[in-house]
Amino acid sequence: MKRTLRFVAAGLLVVLTFIAVSCGIVSKPRHNIVLIVIDTLRTDHLPFHGYEKNTAPFLSRLAEEGVVFERAHSTSSWTAPATASLVTSLHPIQHGVLTGFRATQMLRQANPSITLNRIPGETTTMAEVLKEAGYSTWAVSDNINVSYEQGFDEGFGKFRKTDFQGAATVNATVKGWAPAIQDREPYFLYLHYIDPHRPYEKQAPWYEPAEGELLDSISAYDSEINYVDQKISELFELMEWDKNTLVVVTSDHGEEFLDHGDWDHSRTLYGEVLDVPLVVYCPGEIPAAQRIAERVSILDIHPTLRDFVGLAPSAVEQGISLLPALRGEGDLSGDRPHFSDLRSPPWYGSRVLRAVISGDEKYVLTEPGIEELYDLVADPDELHSLASARGDRCAEMRSELEEFEQSLVIYTHEEFGITLDEETLKKLESLGYIN
Repeated sequence: MKRTLRFVAAGLLVVLTFIAVSCGIVSKPRHNIVLIVIDTLRTDHLPFHGYEKNTAPFLSRLAEEGVVFERAHSTSSWTAPATASLVTSLHPIQHGVLTGFRATQMLRQANPSITLNRIPGETTTMAEVLKEAGYSTWAVSDNINVSYEQGFDEGFGKFRKTDFQGAATVNATVKGWAPAIQDREPYFLYLHYIDPHRPYEKQAPWYEPAEGELLDSISAYDSEINYVDQKISELFELMEWDKNTLVVVTSDHGEEFLDHGDWDHSRTLYGEVLDVPLVVYCPGEIPAAQRIAERVSILDIHPTLRDFVGLAPSAVEQGISLLPALRGEGDLSGDRPHFSDLRSPPWYGSRVLRAVISGDEKYVLTEPGIEELYDLVADPDELHSLASARGDRCAEMRSELEEFEQSLVIYTHEEFGITLDEETLKKLESLGYIN
């Protein structure tokens, strides 16, 4: 019944869109759209964000010829909840994709059957919106947590999950599809590269051995950024994305290198894992060489694409369209609060963390009641909590966080059961998803 209702609703939307186009209300889609997610990419390891190494010469060129958002934030510090937020413009507690591949529990129980969270069918993904707007829709995901099992294929005519095979495999898939993609313009193409996620490959010629585990890991990580940067450049040239194409480059989350005493991600909600790059490129449509300092969110990408193809905003989406700011027709003033959420997996303690950035203050609440408060101007690295000295401000921000969560529409959380094989278990272990 639900599937039938959705089919009828989709058909009605197509009819209404056709009427709107006929009446001049909605612009006919003209530009292709490419959304590139580079998994685990720290903002401060990119040269156009001040990094001393030239880790991304091609992306730096795009940044020079497009728009750089200097302060973009994710909604969580690991892939499944953050990417679900990206494609739905909903917060993790709304869409319910909180756990992903909970393989540790399965291993402890010697039971190969696990339950995954899934994007609720009652939500609308950006691929569904763009498909209904007349786009052919394509996706390649190289992260096991962005999969059809978890509902990320919704709206895509073609969806391939490659499971940590690397950027060369992602590119090979797109090259194989290229004639069909280009024959069905306008198209929407979603690419999820997992480089530079751990385990960090020492990519030649960029890797330079360094003394000590920390510096050597960072060198390998940086070489992975160079590698994926080169692979994106290859596809850009092949597909001629300098013509008639909107390109958006971002990440799902960052990575920690002992910034707060730990490695990896999925553990905390500090800036090194929540701050993400956001570059938008579209010659002729979006003025070049812009840098926008106001805080934005990955939640804003979906509404921006909706606006770009001429569709009205959605009342349920939590982000806003960045298109007016991109076109120089408006600003992003107003200091929106930015919320993030983490239900850390069992191997990281099964903790619940929530955070809110309001103005230049950041409040972090770790259940059952550990509070942190940071002044992001005086202490951008979030090293000196002011919580003990400013209990009144903590109380205000805790109330803001609780009131916000109570105001949200919570969708019916869905689950999907699967059985893992040995090969998948090994991949999960290499990625740090089990131990």
